[in-house]
Amino acid sequence: MGRGATRESVVRERQEPLRELYAEHPEEAITFKRVRAVSAPDSDAMHGRVVATAPEYDDLVWRYGTDRKLGGPHDAPNGGELLCAALAACMDNSFRLIADHLGVELLDLEVEVTGDVDVRGCMAIDPGVRPGFRWLAVGARIEPAAGTDPRLVDALASSAERLCVTLDTLRDGVPVEVRCDVDSGGDDDRA
Repeated sequence: MGRGATRESVVRERQEPLRELYAEHPEEAITFKRVRAVSAPDSDAMHGRVVATAPEYDDLVWRYGTDRKLGGPHDAPNGGELLCAALAACMDNSFRLIADHLGVELLDLEVEVTGDVDVRGCMAIDPGVRPGFRWLAVGARIEPAAGTDPRLVDALASSAERLCVTLDTLRDGVPVEVRCDVDSGGDDDRA
């Protein structure tokens, strides 16, 4: 089956009515994402939890920790690793959706994200060092079925790179508003 659209595509079947809807009603194409970092009994300076709040996930929880380079025990994924995981997941998903749409059978797919951070930035040691990643790299290893047209594999790779939401967000940026509400607990002794 690796030669092209020779079988029914579950992606095409599910997306076709959505494409028609979104073409006619663009406002319907907007999807809202929300997660919360929450306090938990095991929360401390080095650990916390993030909750995916979509009703379908039934409050799925991800535990996070602090990198050993920041003095943490590195016993749970840290925010940088979760960012890399988000990019790897999104790229993997893009490859799989597009492969199905193109009729490319994937025997194997592996996406790896690497990058580095100079922690002097987030520790405020050197004001000239950014706290964020210095670079990120995505490596994908694709094994299409024997006989797959190389042009389809090229189209798959270029489309996955072009259409990955997380990659696009990281490359082109997005406005981020930060708001901090302070709850004084009802007692304001500062007056």
